[in-house]
Amino acid sequence: MDTVPFRRGFTLIELLVVIAIISVIAGLLVPTLLTGRRESYKIQCTNNLRQIGTFAMTYSDKSGTRCFPFAKTKDSRAHESLNELLALYPGELPPELFKCQESPETFRAERAEDGSYVLGEENLSYTWVARRTKPTVNSPLASYRYVDGFEDEDGVHAGHNGGMNVLWTDGPVRFMLTENRDPETMLPPGLTH
Repeated sequence: MDTVPFRRGFTLIELLVVIAIISVIAGLLVPTLLTGRRESYKIQCTNNLRQIGTFAMTYSDKSGTRCFPFAKTKDSRAHESLNELLALYPGELPPELFKCQESPETFRAERAEDGSYVLGEENLSYTWVARRTKPTVNSPLASYRYVDGFEDEDGVHAGHNGGMNVLWTDGPVRFMLTENRDPETMLPPGLTH
């Protein structure tokens, strides 16, 4: 007579213990992964601002104005001034350059059939200097549009924890802490949406 070996499976308690251990490990890893993702967004934002700064510096030489792009309208907005930059470099600047990953998904410029696109308030993640500025002045030129938790008529916005990336007229991008900005606009001094 053959005997069938006794197979012992998991008991319900053992299964629950394994699930609890996996839950604890996941609870420890998820915040770390989210922090890593936010840091990668901040780095991408820094790279976008650097590239915009490089094109803006070249614009100041190529345009003959010796100034950064600035719209010729009263109370120029950031998108109007940056459209001046796009006009000098048609088709060279991808729309993704003007969108930080922390921005809402709707902040995306769509290309027309000819490859061109126009920036507007609804698809630009960055601010821009509010007045005609020369490269010789060391002041903020552009920044990410929102600080984390900033609330306006469109709702609460996500941003980089504790501050925002700021492009300076002399070229570098530095992280500016929340307490160093205008408390009303939450932007570095001299910048506009």
